Amino acid sequence: MKSYSWLYAPPKEAIFFTLRTLLASYLALAIALWMELDSPKWAMMTVWIVAQTSPGETISKARWRVVGTLVGVSIAILMAAAFPQQPVLFGVGLAVWMGCCCWIASLMRNSSSYGVVLAGYTCALIGLSTSSNPDGIFMMAMSRGSYIILGVLCQTFIERVFALNMREKSQAILFDKLSQAVSGALTVIGETLKGDYQAAFKVQKIFAAVSAFQSSVEFRKEELMRDDRTIDHVYAILSSISVVLTRLINLTIYMNYFEKDIRFQNIIAKIQKYLDQLIVSVKQDKNFQDHLKSLSQLRWDCRQIITDYIYEDTNAIQNSKNENSLLNLRILYRSLSELLGEIEVIIIQYQKAINPNPKDKFRFSLPSLYNFKLAWGNLLRVFIAVIVACFLWEITAWDELSSAIGLLCVACGRLCLFENAYKMCIGFFKGVIVCVLAAWLIDVTLMPLTTSIEMVFLMLFIPLFIGGLAIYHLPTRGIGMSFTIFFPFLVIVSNQSRMDEVTFLNTTLAVVCGVGLAAMAFRFVAPYSPQKVRREIRSRMLHSIRELTTVSQNPNHRRWLASTMDWFVSLMRQFDPVNETILIQKYNHGALAVMSIGLNIMELRSMIDHDVLPEDIKNELRVVMRRIQHFQGGRLGRTVLIIKSAVRRLRAREGKERNLAKRLEITEAIAYLTLIFFALDKNAAFLNPSYRLYNRD
Repeated sequence: MKSYSWLYAPPKEAIFFTLRTLLASYLALAIALWMELDSPKWAMMTVWIVAQTSPGETISKARWRVVGTLVGVSIAILMAAAFPQQPVLFGVGLAVWMGCCCWIASLMRNSSSYGVVLAGYTCALIGLSTSSNPDGIFMMAMSRGSYIILGVLCQTFIERVFALNMREKSQAILFDKLSQAVSGALTVIGETLKGDYQAAFKVQKIFAAVSAFQSSVEFRKEELMRDDRTIDHVYAILSSISVVLTRLINLTIYMNYFEKDIRFQNIIAKIQKYLDQLIVSVKQDKNFQDHLKSLSQLRWDCRQIITDYIYEDTNAIQNSKNENSLLNLRILYRSLSELLGEIEVIIIQYQKAINPNPKDKFRFSLPSLYNFKLAWGNLLRVFIAVIVACFLWEITAWDELSSAIGLLCVACGRLCLFENAYKMCIGFFKGVIVCVLAAWLIDVTLMPLTTSIEMVFLMLFIPLFIGGLAIYHLPTRGIGMSFTIFFPFLVIVSNQSRMDEVTFLNTTLAVVCGVGLAAMAFRFVAPYSPQKVRREIRSRMLHSIRELTTVSQNPNHRRWLASTMDWFVSLMRQFDPVNETILIQKYNHGALAVMSIGLNIMELRSMIDHDVLPEDIKNELRVVMRRIQHFQGGRLGRTVLIIKSAVRRLRAREGKERNLAKRLEITEAIAYLTLIFFALDKNAAFLNPSYRLYNRD
């Protein structure tokens, strides 16, 4: 019974969302009936098509939906004018237009993606509705466009009306999610410093939470209804979380392989105590000035210890073993100082986020994540589905197939917005089957008895309320979406007539054919395979490492790590957590190694571009960069040996250098190369694209 708790014990947020959407759909239907529009069901359907689970998301996407509707209307008129009495060319043009819209929308993960798909299926609905009467294209465009815009405006209006204390509630939710992300990262750091080195490699849950939070931040900005830089600081914090956890992995490698002295244990104890206090303050939203002072002192202690070891190393006569030991300790403390510095960035940004300044000019944006493989796959699926549907329409001449193609485009437009439409399409088709059964029951029992709009509202309440709850529940979202979208289509006919047996049968077949063809396209055309997706993401991550050594300008490490973190989260979603535990661990360590290698490559690139390092050291680093460009297939072992040899030569060179600034720079170069060496050596299987982990990828 727990699986049905969304139905008999829904959260209050789900109830509020459903009631808001129901009221908006009732308002749209009432206005359409009052205006005596010929097909008022489209206004009601539009409300459920554009319904979103948060007010900010609805408001944010409203303007793009209106723009998409206007573009779709214009394209429909142009296509009808361009291909008069040319059904083949019209079908091909429609398939190309719909495919291109889905391609663009698949590359976007913001408000405008909904506007793009709306432009696609608005064009289809208008163009196909006038197939038998092309001269009426303009009036049909005005009619369908009016329905869609009416539905969008009603949905937005209701969200605004019931957005009671929206700003305060959104701010509370935003800061609560933000504090959870920050405290989660700090907790992992604390557990790692206490000796649980594996904790640093168990960050996929934090990354997943951060990635999901990033997706919702855009809509929180609409709900906050102000123009300060709070959201920019939130983005900066989320990117810094990926950086600080990558720094933690670097430190963990040093702690695991380098010997530690008593001073290191003492400062670790101080940092642990500091982190415990900081986590409490983050959850209580206190002022962080005292914490920043304490953190600055801890960083100063690290730098002072490094200075002491440099002085000891310079003025004492030591054997080579002791020289390496002191160098390792300097690297260890330097990595710890970098970790503390990243924590300081998070605290500063967090304090500015919870205490917004209207005069703040800070700006920060996260990079867009473009999945061209997914986009081209969606274009192919949609193009084939529309072409096949148009071909069937041409050879059967069934009048209702024009409606089926329009509904096919609606279904394709909604499905292409999901990362894994392969799984969502099954639920989408199940929702249509449930919708047909529920609509049949309503049409044969209650619909003939309705004599007023109030009775219609009462009749539709229970089915649509259940459908709204299903939309809010993530596992049943596909079923809920298709049910609520197509249920009005199968119940309401027009302003002057009711549903009869023949109309219901034809309409039902059109809906089932349209959505069924869309489900088949997303299920069988370029079918989804977790193993294939894993290989593609893995190959993309490895390519991003090689690309870092070839790009003319060194990228911003925060933006690069933020986008790589998104790929990491997407990669981890491709596994069965019950049956693929060992494989998950391999991929987890390998993906984190990619983030560590990339960060250290960017650091080395910056050092090469800087003037402090001697030219012979820069040449050593350039050789390493050239080798990393080609570490693929059987060349990985050669790359590891070259990096190991470079570390050995730089260690010898560091002991002979008398210029303190250059010596510190060489120490940093050794630290970065050491991390790259360990990451390549310990994750050779993952980083070798020609090797299939456990013969399953």
